[in-house]
Amino acid sequence: MSAAQDVLATLLKETPLEAEMKTMTAEQIIAKFQNQAATAGYLLDFHLSDEDFFVDHQIFMNRHARYFDMPTHSHEFLELNYLLQGQCTQWIGQEKIQMKPGDLLMIDPGTGHSIDKLGERDILINILIKSDAINTKVLQRMAQRHSLITDFLLTVGKKNSRHRPYLHFSTADNQRISTCLSYLLADYFGDETPKFEKVELWLLVILAELEDIMSNEAGDLPFNKKVIDALEIIDSEYANITLEGLGKQLNFNKNYLSNLLKQETGLTFKEWVTKRRLQKAYDLLIGTDKPIEKIVAELGITSPSYFFKIFKNEYGETPNQLRKKMHRSKKL
Repeated sequence: MSAAQDVLATLLKETPLEAEMKTMTAEQIIAKFQNQAATAGYLLDFHLSDEDFFVDHQIFMNRHARYFDMPTHSHEFLELNYLLQGQCTQWIGQEKIQMKPGDLLMIDPGTGHSIDKLGERDILINILIKSDAINTKVLQRMAQRHSLITDFLLTVGKKNSRHRPYLHFSTADNQRISTCLSYLLADYFGDETPKFEKVELWLLVILAELEDIMSNEAGDLPFNKKVIDALEIIDSEYANITLEGLGKQLNFNKNYLSNLLKQETGLTFKEWVTKRRLQKAYDLLIGTDKPIEKIVAELGITSPSYFFKIFKNEYGETPNQLRKKMHRSKKL
């Protein structure tokens, strides 16, 4: 039996929770999750906290329990659902989401959603990422690619995001993502103890691949393609780009474009330009010996004091402190 078959066999095994659920009524199941019974058929939302899943690590994975309807719930963490096989119907608000094998569904923290009962051969994998890891560990590695498209994807997991509270990807025909997901499952479920370092790396690659899908097929996603185009232009022309110039490239009125960026991403044009300039400054500070004054000029920033201020606000240290720290680490 192959490693993939071993993992599949493990995931198909009935758990004690599932055995218990088979004997319970819908009301008992609701009470179990909510600690209170439903009244008149109305299901009160309940909330899952980080403490329910995360102990020693920032990532938790499990197979979603079958044989019962998961009541409407929300949680503090970012959730990525992967349908390995079978079918799955989820509800986010009044919106019905029908998942097919190979689909991935990313759900914002704080978003209420429910899952219809799964059958014996349905395998839905829950990949949970602790909220304070979004910009510090796994996803920060992704952000180190310093692409605004990456940052755009990362904002989906933030509570103040203006986006639709989920992303639905169909990836069954994407061999790269399918392969990465197979390795992800093997490294988490294949042994008694998950290989967390490998799990984090596979998750990083999967998110990067989803970023490419988002960039190349934005028309199929709940975002305006012009927003993606705008971020790509800012990504390369950050030093001299103006809102008016960006609008001309995209054939948009600058005021309309400004409002569109704010509405779709939660950030203004100026904030995106500043973000990209700071990313570039960070790369130049740790990767070159260029004088800071020259770096500031290359960024298109005319005031060094302003640059020092916004850099420290973003990274928690001054450019000089960052460079000295990197030099010390190279000597070790």
